[in-house]
Amino acid sequence: MTYQWFITLERKRIARGNKSSMDLVVRIFKWLGIAYLTAMMFLLGWISYYAIVEDEVGVPPIAFVSRYLLYYFAIELMMRFFLQKGPVASIKPFLILNITRSKIVTFYVGKTFLSAFNIIQLFFLIPFTVIAIQAEENALAILAWALSMYCIVFIMHCVGILMSAYAPVFYCVIGFVGLCFGLHYFEIVDPTVYTVHFYQLAYQYPLSLFAYLLLLAGFIWSTHRFYLKRLYLDDLEKVRVKEGIALEMKWLDRFGRYAAFLRNDIRLIIRNKRARITVLMSFLFLFYALFMFSAENMSSMSVFFAFFSTGGFLMLFGQYVPSWDSAYYPLLMTQNVMYRDYLMSKWLIIALGTCISTLLCFFYFFIDLQLFYLMIAMGVFNIGINGYLVLWGGAYLKTPMDLTAAKNVFGDANSFNLRVMLISIPKIVLPFLFYGLGTWIYPFWGGFALLILVGIAGLFIHRFVFQAIEKIYQKEKYATLVAFKK
Repeated sequence: MTYQWFITLERKRIARGNKSSMDLVVRIFKWLGIAYLTAMMFLLGWISYYAIVEDEVGVPPIAFVSRYLLYYFAIELMMRFFLQKGPVASIKPFLILNITRSKIVTFYVGKTFLSAFNIIQLFFLIPFTVIAIQAEENALAILAWALSMYCIVFIMHCVGILMSAYAPVFYCVIGFVGLCFGLHYFEIVDPTVYTVHFYQLAYQYPLSLFAYLLLLAGFIWSTHRFYLKRLYLDDLEKVRVKEGIALEMKWLDRFGRYAAFLRNDIRLIIRNKRARITVLMSFLFLFYALFMFSAENMSSMSVFFAFFSTGGFLMLFGQYVPSWDSAYYPLLMTQNVMYRDYLMSKWLIIALGTCISTLLCFFYFFIDLQLFYLMIAMGVFNIGINGYLVLWGGAYLKTPMDLTAAKNVFGDANSFNLRVMLISIPKIVLPFLFYGLGTWIYPFWGGFALLILVGIAGLFIHRFVFQAIEKIYQKEKYATLVAFKK
């Protein structure tokens, strides 16, 4: 009966949710994306077996697929981390009722296993398994392999949840994946030669399926135990006080009335764990082009590389304006503060972070000169144009962000969601359009010059742009306050 009550509350929560036009657009794109991925996985599962056999790679199709599952699950885990929401609930009212903590955790953690990521995998495994059995392979071995792979899918689900909630797991996973990719990229050793034995163990020894089931049970128990140990009302209510860091930052006084806001943002980055992780991730984006760049894809993907290498801070930190201030945003709106000053200070911190990212890309000078020039042009464009688009998108994001360390049990969702992706589309598409237009006029240098000219032009029209953005924030003010109070 308890679980039925939880289900009833969830249905009421969904029925009473926000029904804005933006949410409707997000929901449509979400289901279109799920349908597309489902169709692609089904098609891949249907033709991949025959494609591997026709290529005559010299190894069984199961062994061939198992060898590259390391990178498949690494990519899937990255998508889970950014797109999949962890268990989220307002659990404080439940803790004063006659409901065991174990039932609360079981329901809200168990609900996350209905994720689309876990269901889509079946559309590859089922047709691939059926075709492999029809090809007169060992049916028992194929079924054991398929079930073991689905166990790993659920294991990745648990790892994705723990990555979002527990920093040590995040650092360990990032370190392991980065180490494997680095060893393979620099041709030191191929990790897939060793990991293939883990993925095809059930195919060679079907009884080892029980080992995968035990491993999955261990991960589910660990995830359940992680939340259960932190599900105490006293822990959720108390504020964990750490030794403060006194920062004067008098050098910011030169920015006048924007100085106070800039100090708050810099203190946020230095003192808060989530903000520090965001800055760390933006620093890692500097090396995106280093690993993905090659002479073959330079002409087609160069703008993409330059955008992510110089715009990591803009994308990861800037897109959550004003979500970073959601805790005291209602108080801020009662102060004698002009929206223009608040938005300008946010643009300045975004421009400063983008400028630093662009300067740190100097080492691309020794890798490819054209790519280095494009990094500079893209940095100017990000400051002059995309900085405004980030602030514009923040007015519609309205995702509250819980920055308190004591409220991380069921109390904060992964803010990177489909709405963020939709708002990010113009920031990615516009550089391609301007670079393509300039390159059509004069190869490379035309695109390089047009990106810089458009970026500089954006700096000169900042007054008119901020007037338009300010009106949007004023229009969305009360909807944002309601969203941040939920």
